[in-house]
Amino acid sequence: MSDVEHLTGTAATAAAGRGHLSRIFDMLSEIGGRTSPGDQIEESNFRVREGFHNFRLEPIEKEPPGIDFAEQPRPENVQLVYFARALQRTQLVGHFYQKGIEVPVHYAITGSIILERANRKFKVWRKPELRTNVMLPFNFVDRRDVLERFQGDSQVHLVNTEGDRAEYTQLRIAAVKKARELTLGLRSQLCSAWGLSDGQDLKKYMALSGTVTDIPNKLLGPNFFAIARRVYVPWQNSELLEPQLTLPPYHRGQVMRTVFTTGSDPMPKFTWFVRLRSSSQADPEFGLVRITCLADSDQEAIQKANDITGRIVDERLPVTFPADGWDKLIFPMKLCNDFLESMVPTRETVKSYFARN
Repeated sequence: MSDVEHLTGTAATAAAGRGHLSRIFDMLSEIGGRTSPGDQIEESNFRVREGFHNFRLEPIEKEPPGIDFAEQPRPENVQLVYFARALQRTQLVGHFYQKGIEVPVHYAITGSIILERANRKFKVWRKPELRTNVMLPFNFVDRRDVLERFQGDSQVHLVNTEGDRAEYTQLRIAAVKKARELTLGLRSQLCSAWGLSDGQDLKKYMALSGTVTDIPNKLLGPNFFAIARRVYVPWQNSELLEPQLTLPPYHRGQVMRTVFTTGSDPMPKFTWFVRLRSSSQADPEFGLVRITCLADSDQEAIQKANDITGRIVDERLPVTFPADGWDKLIFPMKLCNDFLESMVPTRETVKSYFARN
């Protein structure tokens, strides 16, 4: 049995998921709450402000290089071997009353995985980091004895969302923020372990899904890059993003430096856009992704941009259609998500479980 087969699609996984939901249901009942599952995950309802307004873009190149990277030779010193992705899914499952205030209770799945590719086959690197959490603001709970009992639970992590504003919506947003904090922590933990072991081979690169702009550089390595699917982010000079919308397929935009303008650590990184594919009937953002990496100099950043762009253009096939956002989604990242999703209850399962009353 392969690593993937062992980790996914088993009766034990399904049973464990039902056990987690049952424990959360019991806790909600004991604190005097009731079920009220939401229709969507909270990440779809609330976007957490990520602090891009604290960063400035500095152009390194005056204009794009005008290179079709589908036709360029591939560098031997940049091999795309590892792929990392995080999972964050926060679901409203119930609420309770405290002094006339409605307080939400959330079920949150947070996790991260690294896949390793060798000879066109994938396997899970070590094992995924995965946590099941029940999240609520402790300071609104009168039954402290219930919290103390469930804090020692080995199946479900009880997490204090630390919301202090007695507003139902703000407490829901606080849960999403806390889930993001937990997710980034698990991702950092797994990627740091990789960096200290297999990541020491600097020819073998890792592609990480998401943004790392606000991650201190000391926590990142020279042979990684991040792929973000959002084109527009509110940088201080976000007008520099507009020319990226005109990039032809398999081309990259000019390299830019991101600099943190608040605090003592500028966290300088290099970023550029790549169009993986295009369509005559698509919007200008179709197939456009943003790559971010570290470099010791502007010239090294430009060389890395060329090398990484060639490798990421190769990943446009096989196409992941009809997956959501398939135009910006490379196949290994879809596999990462599929593996993580297969290990936890579906959104529909969670909603149905807490809607049964």
